[in-house]
Amino acid sequence: MIVSGEMTVAAAREDLWAVLSDPERLAQALPRAGDVTVEDETHFSAVAHPITALGETRVAMEFEISEARPGEFVRIAGSGSSGENLIALSIALTLASEGEGTKASWQAELFARGVLASLLQRGLGELLREQVDAVLAAGALLSGAGRS
Repeated sequence: MIVSGEMTVAAAREDLWAVLSDPERLAQALPRAGDVTVEDETHFSAVAHPITALGETRVAMEFEISEARPGEFVRIAGSGSSGENLIALSIALTLASEGEGTKASWQAELFARGVLASLLQRGLGELLREQVDAVLAAGALLSGAGRS
């Protein structure tokens, strides 16, 4: 499944990129996530608990920042599982300055297999959009946006 979106956040492009390209700071931006382990400058893992059609769903993921162009682009790949359900994704985020903020345009390839995929087939794209929007909003806060 291909899912895309865009969002403008109140953070400088370079500052938002710094959060999205740093595993430690990016992991802090993940909604409803814990048990975060940063392995090195491009790899980390986390256990998230998004709300799905099944209620709160435990999803263990491993992530890699697989491509980065300073200040303008980052690609993040992830794979993991939720019980017998398998999930893989790759998301490309392109950042552009817009006024005093940053416009983040993104496109993701998402693959899900198992009961979760069947139950969420119509809602999986929207769930991913919600997660990306939450990461971008948290990334803006972590970048120091709004500080005096």
